[in-house]
Amino acid sequence: MRRDFAFTAVSIASRLLVSTFLFILLARLWGPGQFGVFTYVFSVCALLMLIVDFGFSTFLIREIAAEPERAVTLIAQGLRAKLLLTGVMTVVALGPLLILDADVLPRGMYVLLLLSTLALSFAEFCSGPLRALGRYDLETMTTAVGNGFQFAAAGGVAWLGGTPTEVAGAMLLSRCVFFAATWWALARVVPLRSTRPVDGDTRGLLRQLWPYGVDGAMTAFWNLIDIVAIRSIFGDNAVGLYAAGQKYVQGAAALTPLVGNVMIPQLAQRSQRRAPDTRRVACLAGLLMLGVGALLAAPLFLFPQWVSAFLFGPDYASLARWLPLFGAILLARFFSAAFGMVLTAIGLQSKRVIGQVIALACYGVAILGVAVSGWGVAAAIAAMLFATLALGIAHAILLLKAASRGLAAPQREA
Repeated sequence: MRRDFAFTAVSIASRLLVSTFLFILLARLWGPGQFGVFTYVFSVCALLMLIVDFGFSTFLIREIAAEPERAVTLIAQGLRAKLLLTGVMTVVALGPLLILDADVLPRGMYVLLLLSTLALSFAEFCSGPLRALGRYDLETMTTAVGNGFQFAAAGGVAWLGGTPTEVAGAMLLSRCVFFAATWWALARVVPLRSTRPVDGDTRGLLRQLWPYGVDGAMTAFWNLIDIVAIRSIFGDNAVGLYAAGQKYVQGAAALTPLVGNVMIPQLAQRSQRRAPDTRRVACLAGLLMLGVGALLAAPLFLFPQWVSAFLFGPDYASLARWLPLFGAILLARFFSAAFGMVLTAIGLQSKRVIGQVIALACYGVAILGVAVSGWGVAAAIAAMLFATLALGIAHAILLLKAASRGLAAPQREA
C-alpha cells in the first residue's frame, strides 16, 4: 500500500503543476483582469465537459477494482458511451457561441480550450483502469510526463508574452500528447483490440453510470459555477481575484485522490468480500483525509498576507482579507471528501448524489441572495462555504446510516 501511495503522490503532484501552479503563474503574468477572462472561458468549457466525463473515472476505478475480470468489457463499453456523450456535448457547446458576444466569450480561446478539456477527459478515462488494476507505475509515468509537458508548453508560451489564446493552443497540444500516452499505457495492460461491445450494452452502462455521472458533475460544479457567478455579478477584476484564491483551494483539494485513489479500491475489495476490518480501514482513510485538509488550510488562516504576496504578487494584495474564508472552504471540502470517499467505495455512490443536490440548492439560494442584496465578494465566498458545509454534513449523515447496517457493498446498485 505504501508503494501505491508513493506513485499516487507523484501523479497528483504532476496534476498540481497544471491545475494550480500553472494558473498561479498565469495570474502573476496577466493580472486580475486578463486572468479573470481566461478562467471564465476555461470554466465554461469545463462545465460543458461534465457531459463527457459523466463519472467514468470513478466508476471504472470502483467497478474494475471489485471485478478485475470484467476490465476489458467495462472499458470497451465505457468508450462507446463516452463517444456518444461527446456528440451530445458538441451540440450543447454551440449554445454559448450563439448566445454570448465575442468580448464575453472569445471565440478562438473558447474552441481551443474546449478541445483541450476534451482530450484531457479521454486521457483521464484511460488512467482510471490503470489505478484500479494496480498499475500505479504506468499511470504515474504517463500523468507526470503529460502534465509536465503542459506546464512547460503553456507556461513557456505565457512567460514569453503569449496571449491567452496562444496559451490555450499550447494546452491543446499538450493534452493531445497526454491522451496518446495514456492510451498507449492502457493498451499494454488491457487487450483493447480484442473486445467489441455487444449491441444494447451502452444504455445499460449509462444507467449504471448515472449516480457516478451526477455526483461527479456536481462535485466538479463547485470548481466552476462560482467563477461564472462571480463574473456575472462582480465583473472581470473581481473574478480574477476570486479565481486566484479558488485555485489555492482547488490545488489543495486535488490532493484528496492521494488518499481516495488508493483507499477506494482497498475499501471496495474489503466491502465486496465483507471483510471484518472494513470499518477500521474506512475510519483510517477518513482521518487521513481530514489531516491532509487541516495541514493545507493552515497557511490561509495563519499567513494570509504572505500567501497572497508570495503566490500571486502585489496586484492581488486585496485577496489577503478573503483567504481565511477560502481556508474554511478547504477544510469543509476535505470533511465532505472523507465521508464521500467511503460512500463511493462501498457502492453507495447514489447516496452522494443526495448530498450534492442539497448542497447545490443551498448554494443557489445563498448566491442569489448575494446578487439581490448587493453584498460584496466576501459574502459570495461565504455562500460557497455554507454550501460546502451542507454537503459534508449530508454525506456524514448518509454514511452513519449505512454504517448502522454494516459497510458491505450491495450486489448491484439500481
